[in-house]
Amino acid sequence: MEPLQETASVLYVLGAAIACGFGVLGLLRFRNLRNTRQLNQSLAKHQDYFAYLSVQMDDTEVLLPPPGSLTQVELRAVQSKLLEWIETIHGRHRDKLTTLCRDMGLIEMERRRLNSPWHVVRVEAAYHLGVMRSGECIEALLELLERETAESTAFVIGRAAAKCAQKPDELHRLMSLLLKRHPHALHLTADILSASSLDPAPLYARILETETDEAMLKLALIGLSAGNHPYSIAALDRLLLSDAVDVRISAAKLLLKYPQLLPSGRVGELLCHPDEEIRAAAAQAVGEHQLLFYIEPLKASLTDPQWQVRYSSARSLVYLGLEGFEVLCETARDMKAGPAQDTVWNAIHEAMDRSAAAAAQEVRQIPLQNELSRLYRTIFQQNYTSLPVTADSHRFVERGTG
Repeated sequence: MEPLQETASVLYVLGAAIACGFGVLGLLRFRNLRNTRQLNQSLAKHQDYFAYLSVQMDDTEVLLPPPGSLTQVELRAVQSKLLEWIETIHGRHRDKLTTLCRDMGLIEMERRRLNSPWHVVRVEAAYHLGVMRSGECIEALLELLERETAESTAFVIGRAAAKCAQKPDELHRLMSLLLKRHPHALHLTADILSASSLDPAPLYARILETETDEAMLKLALIGLSAGNHPYSIAALDRLLLSDAVDVRISAAKLLLKYPQLLPSGRVGELLCHPDEEIRAAAAQAVGEHQLLFYIEPLKASLTDPQWQVRYSSARSLVYLGLEGFEVLCETARDMKAGPAQDTVWNAIHEAMDRSAAAAAQEVRQIPLQNELSRLYRTIFQQNYTSLPVTADSHRFVERGTG
């Protein structure tokens, strides 16, 4: 009977644990429903106040807090609505709501919650302070981030700190903390810094000119690549000599966004760079920026040993119009069969088929289609067909071969 008694005891314990678990879940569900009901009731109670805020938002007067004293539940309800609005508006309207939050004591309340023994409360408080752009709490947020060990919540706190930062030095310290703990999350870190009301571009430019740390340089290059203004052309040019491959490639790609600012012949030098990704980026930039005087260097790049350089060169020749397409066809005619010729034929077929499709949709595209067809017929002594003329010279190959 002893084995049966032991089994029964185990079943009793398991049953009690399951019952306790269901009981806890029931209590949590009840509390959540109660909190939701109280929140909705409080929001409904203060509808007139929210209407007042909507009307007075464009007025020059300071927004007033709700009349009378608020219960904790009511304060939370009003705060939730204010945070929702702050996240969806910008400019002076957001500043007015932030000032209202400060006057209502919401910022001070969340600052105290940063010292809570509960981790979830501290993270929630940091998030709320970030939404309210509470610049006076930036130091507390940075200290909290310095102590944070969980990766996911560290980024929540970091984004809150970025929103609260008022000075470039504060952004720089935030950047250093995130890179120290999470050196591989460079794109996420750049996205976090972009949430700041400060423009991080001048800080990135200063880093390119003064820093030597590889992670810092990578982050600055990633951050600048998302913008539309050239910064530190000289520093970028210097980074082309960096020992770090990623830094060299990122610097080259950023330089190639502004070829009009580069010295004469610089793009041509990049077309011959030892790094294949830089050669490919330079070839792509020639087409994107319509640099017609680089047609001959592009033609030479069609025989590059790396497929991505050949592919970018062929596509750029297509983007350079009839002159580039003519060079592409002449090259295909004179090349020996092999991976390089396959890449060129692929680009020719794509250009012809795309032009034909465009001409079928728009009448104004018909002249271009006619010119392309004429060039093709003149060079190859035959009309174009979307099907390969010969299996050897016109075959399509998977990118990456050869």
